[in-house]
Amino acid sequence: MKRLLTLLALALLVAGCGAEPPADDHADHDPVAAQAELYTCGMHPQVVQDRPCSCPICGMDLTPMAAPDGEEPGTPGSAVMIDPTVVQNMGVRTQRAEQTTVFRHLRTIGEVEVGEDEISVVNLRYSGWVERIRVDRTGDPVQRGQTLFEVYSPELVAAQEELLLALRTQGADSRLATSARRKLELWDLSKRDIDGVVASGDVKRTFSVRAPRGGYVLHKNVVEGARVDAGKDLYRIGNLQRIWVTAEVYEFDAPWVSLDQPAQMALSHQPGEVLEGKVSYIYPTLNPGSRTLSVRLEFDNPGIALKPGMFATVYIQYRRADDVLAIPTEAILHSGKRQLVFVDLGDGSFEPREITTGLVGDRHLTEVTSGLAEGERVVASGQFLIDSESQLQEAISKLLARRAGTATSHDPGAEGLWTCPMHPDVQDHESGSCPVCGMDLVPADDIPASAPPPVPAPTADPEPKPKPKPKLEPEPEPEPDPADDPAEARYACPMHPSQTSSEPGRCGICNMFLVEQDGP
Repeated sequence: MKRLLTLLALALLVAGCGAEPPADDHADHDPVAAQAELYTCGMHPQVVQDRPCSCPICGMDLTPMAAPDGEEPGTPGSAVMIDPTVVQNMGVRTQRAEQTTVFRHLRTIGEVEVGEDEISVVNLRYSGWVERIRVDRTGDPVQRGQTLFEVYSPELVAAQEELLLALRTQGADSRLATSARRKLELWDLSKRDIDGVVASGDVKRTFSVRAPRGGYVLHKNVVEGARVDAGKDLYRIGNLQRIWVTAEVYEFDAPWVSLDQPAQMALSHQPGEVLEGKVSYIYPTLNPGSRTLSVRLEFDNPGIALKPGMFATVYIQYRRADDVLAIPTEAILHSGKRQLVFVDLGDGSFEPREITTGLVGDRHLTEVTSGLAEGERVVASGQFLIDSESQLQEAISKLLARRAGTATSHDPGAEGLWTCPMHPDVQDHESGSCPVCGMDLVPADDIPASAPPPVPAPTADPEPKPKPKPKLEPEPEPEPDPADDPAEARYACPMHPSQTSSEPGRCGICNMFLVEQDGP
């Protein structure tokens, strides 16, 4: 009988709800009115209620929601509307899309070296002794033709005497005189020195050895008074006005390097100064130990600022795009295969837009091939906060749309539902306690619209609720056998002294063997 009365009361309640005037129902669910009646929490925007109350998470008072300017309330738009004060607090920075040059460099480390084609070695083609040294320090600058040292050689003395004898006996045009002169020339004596011997008619004791090129003394292996043999290297002179830089390029970067590519070099002790050069040679073999390819660059060295042995940072420009539309690289949001930017429309309005990118270059610039126009401003800093705001507004818009749809197609069976605030899946048509946590059930209307859909009203006898299992009480200790006389008890349990017996046996509680007790 009680169940029948309950079903009749529910039927009357459903009939009363369905008899509401249509005009009032439309007014209650008007989007503008619904937006004006919604309240949210400043700390938890996902909490949306249709009446002023407290946030169920933090307890703060809910505040009315305001519709964005220029949009219908509750209607999701493509642009994100943010208050200008909030934009300033977020630190949003925008930048214009401009036509510029985008290039990409390969960065590596190079070592400064003296060019192999700028080095000369000084040695003798005859034996002798060093009489006097004019350039006696390593690193001294020398000019082409400058005297390095003077040498005495018995071989040179003998060759001079042969030339003078041939001239006196057979004349300057004789074969013997020509052969003697040719011998001195092959020993690298200059024409001026030979003509001086012929003009004076006397044998010179020493001759001067001169520098074959201008530059700096890189190596010196001679001292005054030393005997030198033919073919021994005495000086190494190099020109440092143009130097080489040997750089190592990793194997996976090697295909991008080619001859005559522009290159820049920067030194750690000269910050801000960049030297311009080019790729002059690519070595044909790979270093098997480091798996790198050696690349030679050439740079002018005015003032000898670059010293052999220095390390430098080398940038090889291997890709370049001129007059292309570019934006800051940090302005691009990567979403899988898509690239998105936020375009500033002004007055706190930001539009998410998909773009197509090209060359990702240095200086934090990226080429844009489609999706943007020159002069449009994109968000370069703070775009992640705007993206979060757009997702939040989209979620709220979907929530409002779902709430409006739920109110329009209202299910009468949902009236009179009770649910648990901590476990929304627990729903009942009568008030009571939650079988999970024991909290009192509250009306379902007080729960946000994001709660799961209500369970259908019962059409048959509902199954009885499972009753909580009773707590297990500890098993009481068995009473001692009254037949056992304590005065005659000779055996007792070590763990339960109350368990005694006059005969050997086991404890009735723990099943241990009884032990014999000492007499009083």
